[in-house]
Amino acid sequence: MVNNIRVSIDDVITELNITTNKIEFINDLNLFLNIVAFSESQKSYYDVLKEKFNEYMGQWKLNFNDSFLSLSKYIKAHKLPYKISKDEGFEQIKSEKFIISMLVELYAMKLIIDNNNNSKDTISKFIYNELKNNGLNITERDIILNDLYYLFKNDNLFFICRENMIKRKDEIDFALEKVIKALAIRKNIKLELNYNINNKYNEDEIIELKKEIEKLKNDLETNNLLISEYIDREIELNNEINKLQKYNIELVGDIKEQYSKALVDLVKVMNDSTNGNLLDRLYCYSKGQDEKNLMFIITNLFNVLRQHGIYPRETYKIGESVSIEEYSFYNYRLNKDISDIKLCEGEVIYPAWFYNNKEILKPYINIKGD
Repeated sequence: MVNNIRVSIDDVITELNITTNKIEFINDLNLFLNIVAFSESQKSYYDVLKEKFNEYMGQWKLNFNDSFLSLSKYIKAHKLPYKISKDEGFEQIKSEKFIISMLVELYAMKLIIDNNNNSKDTISKFIYNELKNNGLNITERDIILNDLYYLFKNDNLFFICRENMIKRKDEIDFALEKVIKALAIRKNIKLELNYNINNKYNEDEIIELKKEIEKLKNDLETNNLLISEYIDREIELNNEINKLQKYNIELVGDIKEQYSKALVDLVKVMNDSTNGNLLDRLYCYSKGQDEKNLMFIITNLFNVLRQHGIYPRETYKIGESVSIEEYSFYNYRLNKDISDIKLCEGEVIYPAWFYNNKEILKPYINIKGD
């Protein structure tokens, strides 16, 4: 099932079993969900959606009732401002950013229709500058065009999708005018947006490009198959990443739980009556109480530690003298820094410590002399 929080267009494609021409489907669906919000009908957004479904999406041979659950979740995640504007009016949209997001998307569609520039960066910067010139000082990173990402994946598909947009030009213009009017009222400003980007194509080139579009349609199936394979692989990889992330979270939790349990078990064993209540008695001894069997307590303490794999080992005998050469001082724990001394003598004070046959603490050496 589609996750309500992280629902994406890829989820919708998967649930509706769209296996070919996925980019064209995304384009048709995006246009449909946007335009429906500005229908003159008094019916609700979902009612108009159902009423207009076959008119806009008929070529995809989908049943509205079977598709509704996936679409409704996607709408709530990505098209909520459109639904609110249709059902409750623009004045009920609490966040101004919602209206601006609608303006940016519809404005981008208008620019794509009226111009022949398929660069996402160019369109984004143009929109940012136009909004800024009209007193809408939003950050440049807000001009993200997330729901139009598919247009910029492939130059050939860009022109195919643009042709579909052109067929809906009047409806897009009407929707954009409604949003501009709503934002102008809210901000108490007059918006005068420019729709002419400096085209990189002249009129003759545009005619040639239109001819090229017809030619590209013949090769589109191959491109669609490649894109479909890419999207399917991307979905598989995302699923694997999600599984690994979940596994890592569970693994970290298990390790923390095992670590805590190991500490608790060690404390319980050390303080068990069969081992002589070692911690209790050592604690009382530290508080000044007499303890006649201190050697017994310490011996048992080391026995318990050894049972858990922790034990000392005299890799050098305690009291033995050792020569410490330059660059070998890291083999010991030292009572002073000798990194600038080439050779010196030291006395072994404490043993090395091991855990499960692995050395975890080096022998402690007391350096002789100043």
